[in-house]
Amino acid sequence: MKINLNLPAIAFILLVLAGCEKTSNPQYAKIEKKIRNKYDKAATYTWSQYTELLNKLKENKFIVLPINEMRYTFIKSKVVVGLRHDIDFNPFKALEMAKIEKEKGLRSTYYILATSEYYGHFGIFGLVRNKGMNQLYKELYNDGAEIGIHNDLLTVMITHNLDPFTFNKNELSFYKSLNIPIHGTVGHGSQIAKNTVPNYMIFSDYAKQNSIEYGGKTYPLGQHSLKEYGYEYEANYIDFNIYFSDSRGKWNDPMDFKGILNKLDSCKPGDRIQILAHPDWWGK
Repeated sequence: MKINLNLPAIAFILLVLAGCEKTSNPQYAKIEKKIRNKYDKAATYTWSQYTELLNKLKENKFIVLPINEMRYTFIKSKVVVGLRHDIDFNPFKALEMAKIEKEKGLRSTYYILATSEYYGHFGIFGLVRNKGMNQLYKELYNDGAEIGIHNDLLTVMITHNLDPFTFNKNELSFYKSLNIPIHGTVGHGSQIAKNTVPNYMIFSDYAKQNSIEYGGKTYPLGQHSLKEYGYEYEANYIDFNIYFSDSRGKWNDPMDFKGILNKLDSCKPGDRIQILAHPDWWGK
C-alpha cells in the first residue's frame, strides 16, 4: 500500500514527534540528573510505605486536604488532615509523590524553597532561577497540588544581602506568570533560622522582637505583616491539635513510621491533624 504525504502532513508528524521527545526529555532533565545523583540516596522510607500511609488516610473517618483548604474546613464527624510537603532539596521526589497521591485521589500542599540548589543560585544581580524548573512547578500544580512558598527570607536578607519584602514580591510575580496561585507559606528551618529566630518571625504577625544580631550586624524583623507580604496563612499558625512530621528522615514517634500509623488509628472525629512528609526522605 502506497501512502502519499503532502507537506502539511509531514509537518504535523514532525510536530508530534517533537512533542514526544519533549515529554521524554523534560526541560529540567539536566538539573534533575544533578540533584538525583546528589540526593536520591538520602531517602529513608519507601514508596510502598507512603502508599500504606495514603491507604490509611483513605479510610472513611479521614478527610485529607491541602493546607489552604484544611484551614477553613471543620467537620466534627471526620478527622480533618492537612497534608503538607516541604521540598528542601529534591523536587523530583516531590513529583513522584504527587503522582502517587493523584492515583489515590488525594491532594496536598507542596512548599517550594527559593534558596535551594534545585531552584537556582544567587549572583551579583540577585536570584537566577534554574532553567526548566518552572515546568516541574506547573506539573505539580496540574496534578492537583496546592503550591506554597517555603519561606527562607532570613537567609535571603542575611546571606544574600537582599531586601526580603522586594524579593518575596518578585517570587509571587513569578508564580503568577505561571498561572499558579499562591495562598500560603511556611517557615524553613535553615541554619540561619536555627541560629537566630524562626523564619516566620519576618512577619509582624509573629515577630517577638524588632531585630536580630548576626555576624556583627543588625537585621530588622516584623516590618510588614503576612498579608502585606501577600499571604493568607502561615502553616504553623493554622488550627490543628496534632502534628506528625518526618523531619530529618525520622517520624516524631518512638516507633517511627509504624507509630504514626498507630496514632492515626487512635485519632477521633473532630481531631485536626497536620502531617508533614518531606519528599526528600522518600523513594528508598
